[in-house]
Amino acid sequence: MKLLCLITVLALAGCTTNSFGHRPETCDPDKRLAELVQTYNDCIAGKSGEGSESNHILIDCDRARNEIERLSLEFPRHAPTLLQNATISYDQRETVKAERYCDQLLSVEPMNAEGAILKARIAMENGNLPSAKRLLTAQVGYAPGHSMLRETYAAVLYMSGDYAASDAQLSAAARLGAPAWRIAFHRGLIAEARKDKLTAKGLYEECLAGNPGFQPAEARLAGMNAEGGVQ
Repeated sequence: MKLLCLITVLALAGCTTNSFGHRPETCDPDKRLAELVQTYNDCIAGKSGEGSESNHILIDCDRARNEIERLSLEFPRHAPTLLQNATISYDQRETVKAERYCDQLLSVEPMNAEGAILKARIAMENGNLPSAKRLLTAQVGYAPGHSMLRETYAAVLYMSGDYAASDAQLSAAARLGAPAWRIAFHRGLIAEARKDKLTAKGLYEECLAGNPGFQPAEARLAGMNAEGGVQ
């Protein structure tokens, strides 16, 4: 993450600094973050507009995002703000910046499942499976009851070719309340990797029964049907 030149000014100004026209006069980072995230989400939801109104919305989105980033400079150990910045950066495909926010977050809260999941996802996308596996192994030890953490760990194990261990993590995630359709999709990938196309087909169909229109499952089924040999 490139540190902004305003960091010293912001640190000195603290809670009384005015921003681009409005900033809540409070030192409560949770309250300020909630308001800024609401503004940002409202902007993103309105980005489908056209013309000058759309341009105005885009400017407001940038301003809201800048304020969320500034909040992380005022409160550099506030984990929710760091996670929000990491998530926004990832959504905007700024993965290097997102990873740096994740690193900062995990240095503040080493046991942070959401931050670890995002960092592991970035590592997987970069092909760094060993790093993702080390991180998630530790995090599952910290928070064994976190279903999404288990699912993400299963994904890393699947990509590493350890299908049995991946399936075991999916079983744990299912017991912890992970959606059945998502578990079915992951298990379909494992079955397909094992060349068991009939089982994979059934699992993808189970996935679509629970979540109609889920494009990844539809695409896997279409590919299998195009190849033939699966009834």
